[in-house]
Amino acid sequence: MVNVLAVIPARGGSKAIPGKNLAKLGEYSLLERAIFAAMGSKVIDRIVVSTDSPDIAKVANQYGSFAPTLRPADLALDASTTLSVMQHVLTDQHQTFGKTYTNLILLEPTCPFRLPTHIDQAFKQMTNTSATSLMSLVEVSDAHPIRIKRVDGALNVTPYCIEEPEGLRRQDQDTAYIRNGAVYIYRTDLLWSGVQWGSNATGYIMNRDLYSIGIDEPLDLIVAKAFYRDCKDKGILNKIEWIPEAYRR
Repeated sequence: MVNVLAVIPARGGSKAIPGKNLAKLGEYSLLERAIFAAMGSKVIDRIVVSTDSPDIAKVANQYGSFAPTLRPADLALDASTTLSVMQHVLTDQHQTFGKTYTNLILLEPTCPFRLPTHIDQAFKQMTNTSATSLMSLVEVSDAHPIRIKRVDGALNVTPYCIEEPEGLRRQDQDTAYIRNGAVYIYRTDLLWSGVQWGSNATGYIMNRDLYSIGIDEPLDLIVAKAFYRDCKDKGILNKIEWIPEAYRR
């Protein structure tokens, strides 16, 4: 039997944007938008917000018992891995609530324009294959890996990973993709084995312009707010957000 847990990682500390996960985008915070996307999914059985912050837990629990246990301090550091956080949530769900899951869906608050349909489409794609993990991707434009360079102490330039042929035109570059942070899906047996991606991952391709604004730096939040206002002015907010009727403001 398939049993799906959604985990929203939202620690309290953020150096670039203090209080980032509770930063507002329109009427709702980044955290709330991640919660709403999970609530709207047809495949998710339970939602857990993994946080070390009582303030974040308080917001999460306004929408359900989504933050039942605070994350230990040693899992709320800059060096803490996402894998260790997911393993902690799975362990807590089993030991505290007697719950086990076949799949875990990770939803980062910093990708606020994902929709419930993205989650469900990605899950369907993964379950229709033999993949043990899935990552959402967008096509790379300017930052193509063939154009990325390494610079040493003497300012000598060398390829970072791929040699760039002389005279290569942008339109002749092979298509490349980058993770956009919207949806990650894992089989839990993979996570328990100590592996996050494994050698059998599948990619869910998303629209770069509409859904893939990630918020890591202050400028990202400014861009996201401007994009949101533009969508609101054009009357197309339904294309980038889904709010449960009970929580619409």
